[in-house]
Amino acid sequence: MATFEPTTPAGPLNGTGGVAVAPAVWAPPAPRAVVPAAFADDFEVRVFSGRGGPTLVAAVELVSPANKDRAETRRAFAAKCASYLHGGVALIVLDVVTDRLATLHHDILDLLTAADGRLPNDPSQYAAAYRPVRRDDRTEVEIWAEPLAVGERLPTLPLWLDAVTVLPVDAEPTYTDARTRRRIA
Repeated sequence: MATFEPTTPAGPLNGTGGVAVAPAVWAPPAPRAVVPAAFADDFEVRVFSGRGGPTLVAAVELVSPANKDRAETRRAFAAKCASYLHGGVALIVLDVVTDRLATLHHDILDLLTAADGRLPNDPSQYAAAYRPVRRDDRTEVEIWAEPLAVGERLPTLPLWLDAVTVLPVDAEPTYTDARTRRRIA
């Protein structure tokens, strides 16, 4: 942690107190390496609990076309989602992107090394909810996932805020409103 403290110059004071002197400016050394990176687009809603200070308890991730366009951006998105789950944060992922074919839900499951929970036929549009749970000495992720089809209503998914509190998240009204505002058919 960096600090800034006033210091007293050497020699007698004239009764006005010390003089604040800025410490020498520190510059970091050159990096050892610079590597290419992909960062996931942030189209998300984060839910914090106010009990005992702000604690992230849930997130809703909206997949963007950029999240699906290259292998490295798909990995970045899946890693972000898996890190939420590893941290005990409940998650909903909503993928309505129609011009990129990838099932990020399966990429998330791969990072979790999950054998179950896959959707049949690799749908590129889907909605999924994930609930990290501790049971006895096990940690698990419960999964609700549904393929989506153009023209069909979006499902209502559970968003867990703690062990007993769950909110029904109905994405259809918000999606319909966004389409109307943007004049998308």
